[in-house]
Amino acid sequence: SDGDLVEISSTRGSVKVAAKLTNDIRKGVVSLPMHWGKINGSDAARANNITNNLVDSRSKEPDFKFTAVEVTRFIQQKRKILIVGAGAAAFSFVQNLRQQNDNADEITVFSREQHPFYNRVMLPDYVSGTQSWQQLLKMTDRDRFDKNLIIYQGCGVQSIDRENKTITDDFNKKHSYDTLILATGSRPNMPREVPSHLKNIFTMRTKKDADNLLNSIDKNSSIIIVGGGLLGLEMAGSLRELGVKVTVVNRTSRLMDRQLDPLGSELMHREIANRGVDVFYNDQIQTFFGKEYIEAIRLRSGQKVECSAIIYAIGTIPNVEIARAAGLDCNRGVVVDSFMKTSDASIFALGEIAEWRGNMWGITAAAEEQAEIAAKFLAGDIRQPYNGSLSMNILKLEGLQLCSIGRIDVPADDTSFEEIIFVDKAKRYYKKCIVQNDRLIGAILMGDKSEFLEFKNLIQNGIELSEKRLSLLRSGKKAEPVLGKLVCSCNSVGKGNLEMKIKNGCTNFAQLCQETGAGSGCGSCRTEVKTILANALLVDALVG
Repeated sequence: SDGDLVEISSTRGSVKVAAKLTNDIRKGVVSLPMHWGKINGSDAARANNITNNLVDSRSKEPDFKFTAVEVTRFIQQKRKILIVGAGAAAFSFVQNLRQQNDNADEITVFSREQHPFYNRVMLPDYVSGTQSWQQLLKMTDRDRFDKNLIIYQGCGVQSIDRENKTITDDFNKKHSYDTLILATGSRPNMPREVPSHLKNIFTMRTKKDADNLLNSIDKNSSIIIVGGGLLGLEMAGSLRELGVKVTVVNRTSRLMDRQLDPLGSELMHREIANRGVDVFYNDQIQTFFGKEYIEAIRLRSGQKVECSAIIYAIGTIPNVEIARAAGLDCNRGVVVDSFMKTSDASIFALGEIAEWRGNMWGITAAAEEQAEIAAKFLAGDIRQPYNGSLSMNILKLEGLQLCSIGRIDVPADDTSFEEIIFVDKAKRYYKKCIVQNDRLIGAILMGDKSEFLEFKNLIQNGIELSEKRLSLLRSGKKAEPVLGKLVCSCNSVGKGNLEMKIKNGCTNFAQLCQETGAGSGCGSCRTEVKTILANALLVDALVG
């Protein structure tokens, strides 16, 4: 059928391509482009592999390209695939591989956490009570059964033996593999000077972290959040919803300095201050007070602040230790090629640990893109190499729309860059587009992010703006109201919005995401969108 991966073989060789069925050519005829070239150094999909390579001695023209061929659906031999990690990258890999080859491969997952496959991006909403634990789960017990997964919960991996193709788990048990997927994610950065004997000092990375925090605070608590980035501000917003007093300590001079320009940070400060959050800039904790529990801190500026808990949200560190110990090429992350292969052809690295051409992305959308490419490659499809991911940052704060895409500022002495700006400080409404050579390369949207999907597509596809630049910030497009339960907080899409689109004939998942914007931001809601689509199609089938 259309889209199936097929192997086309002749006496001279074979190629693997996606099938496209048509009535435009005679039955029994296969047509391929004469020159297919190489993809990332591989000629496995080149039509010249199966035809005569003779060249006319005078004209230097190649011989007429025709040959008898056999076309068969490509079926991958069963493999034993081990996945280390159970976060966004691992989940997306499982989903995509099972779509490619059903239950052909044996898949085993090692999850150091007791709770695998959940949406950690939404932990601040779990803390505030906006979302329940069930809403954060990406995979049910039924899903595990249907996907024929073996999952070791509360069991990580200690080491890799590349020579014998085995791993040793946390309980010293060995497991063999044909293919190993490293999706170990990252861990919170915690300064060494933080005293380990004091209780109520937290990070926010796992369900256990969130539960420990919730069990330690009440409405009379006073919490210090160290870090004024995305997670720190989302936690500040969630805790204020609970009525908790919050103070943010930020090492730099402005909030979200990696995601916003100075004006955006200024408006963000006004928003946070309006919610009752105090902020100390250019400051750090110098002294901790308390015997068993944290009671107060003194900043380097000399200010003493009483508190009942501290949350550190100052970034993460990629978990590359087992990869480095196994001798894989590593820099800051695990070095991968354009199909996510490491320096060992049997081992792949995905998500926060993957380093591609010196770049790393710590966002869910990038992890999902990488996982899809690796899964397709392992299913035999080499048509889609990885070309990097677009940097996107979306703040999930109740009542505030804020995102940044691509570049957020321009070089000081480069006239090829232009800025298009609209701002209303009183309303905390700010839109900024960065244009280079008539192409949009970055944007900040605050107060209204209805153009997010359009801008994302313009940046990703490198489309020339031409007359479009005249209306970049003047769309006047009224945001569609959220219908039913909120599914996608990045683009304000409700369950009812999705069901309406499906009812009107949008039954393809990718098209549904494109038309509604759901799943096109951080990507954390894509599983729920797929479930809503599947349920709607099932109902239609039963009714029909």
